[in-house]
Amino acid sequence: MKDELRSAMKQKRRALTKEETEICGAKISDRLFCLPEIKNADTVMTYVSAFNEVPTDGIINTLFSMKKHIAVPVSNTDTETITVTYINQSDGFSKGAYGIREPKIIHKASLSDIDVILVPALAFDLKLNRMGFGKGYYDKLLSDFCGVKIGLCYDFQITDTVFPEAHDVPMNIIITEKRIINAF
Repeated sequence: MKDELRSAMKQKRRALTKEETEICGAKISDRLFCLPEIKNADTVMTYVSAFNEVPTDGIINTLFSMKKHIAVPVSNTDTETITVTYINQSDGFSKGAYGIREPKIIHKASLSDIDVILVPALAFDLKLNRMGFGKGYYDKLLSDFCGVKIGLCYDFQITDTVFPEAHDVPMNIIITEKRIINAF
């Protein structure tokens, strides 16, 4: 069941046009920046979008304009873990693990310094559970995180269940282009 859902969501996301991702991304971004959790955060960690995920380049630029500290993930394929690293506006990106852009310069951050993490997924459910690609990178990271977890996705990625397992870490908030699902 989980593999079929992953496959279906990958296919639906791949089918999105650039215009659709931009339009939906702008609506999601607008909702995101209305949240007090973002307004009050000092440091925000965000994924760097790839593979038709909700775009984050504009989000990163807005966070810089708000004078927030920004961190992004760097994947360690040997340990299947994430290193949290700060980025500066002048730092460039290069293609990293899995073809995802990662900062050229690593400025290691402490997870305890992060107030909010923006989390990607293939699907979420209405109980705020997340289904990723199945490697567990984010579950390992989020299991030690005490701040606010915000999932970003397109509305079609909300499903009845993502078949959560004991190690899966639910979100506090999920934002789509149509709604905000909130645990608070």
